[in-house]
Amino acid sequence: MKKFTSVMVLLLAIATVFLVASCATKPPLRKGEVLLEDKGTAFGVKTPKWVETAIIGGAKDVEKLPDYKDFVVFVAQFEAQNLQSAQLLAERMQAQTELASYLSTRVKDAFKGANVADADSKNFGVYGERFVASVAEAKYSGFRRDSDWWVKVQTYTPDNKPDKQLYRVIQLWTMSKDMLKKQFDMLFAQVAGSTPPTPETKRAMDLVQNTVASDFFTGK
Repeated sequence: MKKFTSVMVLLLAIATVFLVASCATKPPLRKGEVLLEDKGTAFGVKTPKWVETAIIGGAKDVEKLPDYKDFVVFVAQFEAQNLQSAQLLAERMQAQTELASYLSTRVKDAFKGANVADADSKNFGVYGERFVASVAEAKYSGFRRDSDWWVKVQTYTPDNKPDKQLYRVIQLWTMSKDMLKKQFDMLFAQVAGSTPPTPETKRAMDLVQNTVASDFFTGK
């Protein structure tokens, strides 16, 4: 009987996977999950492209989609074992705090990957750290919740046994690149004004600005 039950669970999982695969847009699943239902199930609405892209890739991948090429994107996710709890977590999110944390982390990661000459590394590091701190402390205008979605998924253990059923609420927040650039420019001015300019510090500050621009605004 136990063997029969395991086989039925496996067949059900496979059938669900085939049903999902028949859709034009992949569901927002992680490895080892099966979609049970989502926000569009009752009305036959397909999962939006941004949801799939956010789950499989990330916020920067969403920015590559035609609808979001002019925006900086922040994706927030919340999980609970019932939909009401997941939605409550989403509503209670401190959006400004989470956005500032996301932006500062993204800037910091961009600096880690920057190509900086040894002669400029010290000043670049100093200005970079100051800018990251400024980004983390800033309050941002022009930031809005663009869309949201939810899914109910069945998770499985490593040995393919049913584990938890979870609701996942995904929120898409956006800000126009032009709007964020204006606010970043003000932060750059504050950081640059904290130290008397020299050719070395000017070069380092330019490197900091170019690194941020490359990550957020030029689409490279």
